[in-house]
Amino acid sequence: MKFGPVAPDESEGAILAHAVYLPDGRIRKGTHLAAADIARLVAAGIEAITVATLEPDDLDEDRAADRLAAALVPAGLRMSSAATGRVNIYAAGRGLVRFDRQRLKHLNRIDEGITLACVQHNQLLEDGDMIATLKIIPYSLPEATVEAAITAAGGMPVFDFHPLSARPFALIQTRVEGMKPALLTATEKVTKQRLDQLGCALVDSRIVAHDMASLAAAIDGSRRNGAEAILICGASAICDRRDVVPMAVEAAGGQVARLGLPADPGNLLMMARLDEVPVIGMPGCARSPRLNGFDWVLQLVLAGIEIDDDEIADMAIGGLLMEIASRPLPRKMVERRRPSNITIGGVLLAAGSSRRMGEINKLVIEIDGEPLVRRAARAMLDGGIKDLVVVTGHQRDEVVEALHGLEVTFAHNADFAAGQAGSVAAGITALPGVVSGALIALGDMPYIAPDLVAEMIRDHSGLGDHETRISFPVHEGRRGNPVLWGRGFFAALGELSGDMGGRQVLSKNPAAVNSIGWHDDSIHRDIDTPADLA
Repeated sequence: MKFGPVAPDESEGAILAHAVYLPDGRIRKGTHLAAADIARLVAAGIEAITVATLEPDDLDEDRAADRLAAALVPAGLRMSSAATGRVNIYAAGRGLVRFDRQRLKHLNRIDEGITLACVQHNQLLEDGDMIATLKIIPYSLPEATVEAAITAAGGMPVFDFHPLSARPFALIQTRVEGMKPALLTATEKVTKQRLDQLGCALVDSRIVAHDMASLAAAIDGSRRNGAEAILICGASAICDRRDVVPMAVEAAGGQVARLGLPADPGNLLMMARLDEVPVIGMPGCARSPRLNGFDWVLQLVLAGIEIDDDEIADMAIGGLLMEIASRPLPRKMVERRRPSNITIGGVLLAAGSSRRMGEINKLVIEIDGEPLVRRAARAMLDGGIKDLVVVTGHQRDEVVEALHGLEVTFAHNADFAAGQAGSVAAGITALPGVVSGALIALGDMPYIAPDLVAEMIRDHSGLGDHETRISFPVHEGRRGNPVLWGRGFFAALGELSGDMGGRQVLSKNPAAVNSIGWHDDSIHRDIDTPADLA
């Protein structure tokens, strides 16, 4: 490429290097000068302009950028069309970007006219975030220089993009005497928040004693509940491979791969595997929403990256996480609040014939001066349910009378004797179209309190994909009732028949479960027999 001052009448076809301001307007830098441009320059009395003139073996800046981008960028990512010698590369979905540092460095040393600038290695990016920008500095480059750069990069991309694949997770916390329940509750909430931001569901949440046998049994139970990755937050930090958490993993049939991480906060992290299920022993700092080494490991697991000794050692560079993190989470982690446009409806199942109670309809039996079914309905209303549908069947009039004065809607299931599924379908069908989800409760559970209902609404509504999630309360590893179904399941629930209730739908969607830890067994206690009532 030739570069320098020329007379305007010698510049046709050349590239204007600097903008020229004329009485009738500006000719922009980078303009490929045509006859009309030259006439304007001559008419204005301009005697010399600075131009770039391509030679036969040159590629202009845009052609050079496009050719390099095609060779150096992996397939599947979004790229801008070259303009002024620049191509921007963007993420396609959420994922980690990883670079071959030596080849990237070598590429940027081939010629000062070629630059490829990138984000940090292993940075987590959202769909549409910029990964890299390729810029050709001069107006052209020799074709041989472009080909040399491609050869120097090995003729292949200098970075990879690894999309994150969601997994259903379990959280197991261990406790010791004197440990505050609020700490365990807060840990579950922060963990769910992390997983939700990464598109993952917490399908199982357990709190067990801090001993090897209890923890090993909990690990086995979490796998049976559909967890494909297990997080363990111990009551005390893991300080040796012979400590409770590593020994419990081995007792459950797993293998500990690594104890310790060159990232602070996050040093006391354990990596293990149980067949194909990754198991992470969480450092104490993971109870906080602030970025720590646990976040990096979690992202690598979801990106399908093998976390070997080299990978962990590589975390040392940048591993001292100060106030400003070099590899942030995709969004700032803040306390979730229920969006104002989400409405959760309710369905109270009150159609059963109470066969195990003999001739008594258990739903209208008074407990502390209040019919059982009314107690259940009031808990839902007081907990924040705005549209409550009560499904009647057996002794409809008695149930309706027991609920006199409450703001509820009734739906009758004439075929109640065929099983619970028909009542679920009747209740879901009767809900107004504005609801985003439905809390389905049983009329014979007297210990369900408004604070549980309120917590389930708050937790479920905070999920980014709440319309396609199923929320359960869990106590001591056992799921209970009520169950909150996102709107995406309404069609399937509305077509149910028989006596399976929502279990048919749940069995087909195990990864949609959102586990909500609860502090007592009220979620398991119902009234079926005279002995239960007594």
